[in-house]
Amino acid sequence: MKSLKKVEGINVVPLIDIMLVLLAIILTISSFIALGKLELKLPNASNSKELTSKNYEIAITNNKKFFVNQVEIKKNDLELELKKITQNDIVAISADKLAAYEDFIFIVDILKKNNIDKIAMVVEK
Repeated sequence: MKSLKKVEGINVVPLIDIMLVLLAIILTISSFIALGKLELKLPNASNSKELTSKNYEIAITNNKKFFVNQVEIKKNDLELELKKITQNDIVAISADKLAAYEDFIFIVDILKKNNIDKIAMVVEK
């Protein structure tokens, strides 16, 4: 009868290979996460237009106060103020988590009535 070969130790070389590959992947991905963006050097163009869009920040507090670009606006005057926004402008809406959903819909309704489609909701990560 043949006896089985006695195993003196575990071969850790494949484990080390896998760990090195995982380390390389993690280091590559973490550099993108740390920077938050890819750095690009864009080429110059002789015939280019500058966009004339503005950014509008609309904030809603939990006690029904409205702010447009950090200036307080009464709810009655809000519709007149939001009519100044053009279709090329970008609107960011931030609302307190305890703010009424009705106030948020009120602002979105005014923006949609004025055909403003570039609307962003500001949240915390």
